[in-house]
Amino acid sequence: MKRYIPIALSLMAFSLISCGEVMDLTQPEKAEVTYSDITLSLYQTGKYELYLDEPEYEYTIMVEKSHCEKEAKAEFAVVDAHSFGEEYTLLPAANYDLDVNSLDFKGDDVLHTVGLRFHDLTTLDNTKKYVLGLKLKSDNLAVNEEKSTMTFYLQQKQGGIGNPYIITAAKDLAKLGEYLKDGQITYVRLGADIDLQGMDWTPVEATAAKPVDFDGCGHAISNLKITSSSSGYQGFFGMLTGRCANVTFTNAQVTANKKLTGIVAGQAGNVSGAGIVENVRVSGTINLTSGNGAWDDGQAGGICGRLHGADSKIYQCGSETKITALWSAGGICGEVREGASIEQCYHIGDITTQSCVGGIASRLLGSTISHCYSHGVMKAVPMVTPNPGGGIAGWVQPISGASTTSVISYCWSDCDVSAQNQVGGIMGNANNTTGSGITVHHCVAWNTYLFSQAAPKSGKVCGRYSQNVAYSCYANPAMECVFPNNPALPDQASLDGTTTVDRYNGLTTINNLMEAIRALDWDTSIWNLNGEQPRLAWELN
Repeated sequence: MKRYIPIALSLMAFSLISCGEVMDLTQPEKAEVTYSDITLSLYQTGKYELYLDEPEYEYTIMVEKSHCEKEAKAEFAVVDAHSFGEEYTLLPAANYDLDVNSLDFKGDDVLHTVGLRFHDLTTLDNTKKYVLGLKLKSDNLAVNEEKSTMTFYLQQKQGGIGNPYIITAAKDLAKLGEYLKDGQITYVRLGADIDLQGMDWTPVEATAAKPVDFDGCGHAISNLKITSSSSGYQGFFGMLTGRCANVTFTNAQVTANKKLTGIVAGQAGNVSGAGIVENVRVSGTINLTSGNGAWDDGQAGGICGRLHGADSKIYQCGSETKITALWSAGGICGEVREGASIEQCYHIGDITTQSCVGGIASRLLGSTISHCYSHGVMKAVPMVTPNPGGGIAGWVQPISGASTTSVISYCWSDCDVSAQNQVGGIMGNANNTTGSGITVHHCVAWNTYLFSQAAPKSGKVCGRYSQNVAYSCYANPAMECVFPNNPALPDQASLDGTTTVDRYNGLTTINNLMEAIRALDWDTSIWNLNGEQPRLAWELN
């Protein structure tokens, strides 16, 4: 839409002024008058902000000569963009037009007007900042330097990718929800570490209608505290549609009384839009006080309560948290569903629930976990509900039979795991007995202690694993398995998805964790294998 922005309120309706004979002050009997005091200048000078979100602007520039007598020529020169700062790019000549560039002042002319039009601005790279400086010059007359230049700065409106909100204080971070805009991604960056001490945080709702790109730029948010919320989802974000990246949450304390809870988000992604969390570390405590036997209630995770959707993922994130949940909890995510993925993540800490528990995810539904590890104690107590537990995932199943599979690969765990029902060093319960809808491969269960109170179908690598695929997995030969009434099961190199064997023990032929990892040929660009335990390469960079 065309926008007209007048530069000067005194714009005249004509393009030049004639002094006529009234202004002719030259005395015939005197020598030629010197014109050192006659100058050219602009009526309008200074800085002007334009936005790349608008296709065009129009200006009228007024050029004044201070006296009538002297004839002169003038023109506009383009100022070098670098004189305004290295971050600026010169506006291409194809995106602006001057009516005329050269001005011819006759003796009695004192004013010229020049039209300036900016156009096709929305076609420019909106990640850049552009500048156009126009400077009046003349070889005939002096130019008033204080009134010689107009500078136009062009960038996206604040909140666009090229002009993000920069937040440096807690009071401004608390307004994050107010910055989000309907129908577009709002870009937000941290410019400093922020301490939320003394503030009861209200979760930010970044919905599909108001997605966010939140980048911490390597900064930390400390002392996040959540005790209540009007939102059904609780975390720094209640709902996260968009992206949260490159930030550390330290000493977070989340006490939740609703159904989905995590330090970063209650839920990341849904059927309407992806949620992405990458290069984020969290530490602190989570206490989820609600939840019941319905699986859609009571999900907690160190990063988020639920990760949902084929394009949603948690990537290169770490959680060092203590989690207590009435129903279900995972070290990274409570529930991962419908094509979402967790990649290159770790959890260190203890988790206690009254039902399903997993070192990385409590429930994995038609989704994937790859290149992850967990360390700590996983307990599902009191043991009065039919609950599974696993060092990586507790409850795993495909979606709609075998149409969308669940996969766990290249993961290791040394968690102690205890639960009422199915227990495994990597996975507790494969809830699929109709086809090869679940695959576990290239994993190492290096747990020292597994316990199942009722012990139906528990295994060193996977519990309850009938008619699913498993291969290339090792288990700690010194693992203590307390599985009452669970018949002994020998080592298994693989399960092909057709067998009715209901557990998977993997192989116990290697006595050293790192030797087992090397035997599985893990990718050393992802894993650092130089220490006593495998570590993710990004952790140590």
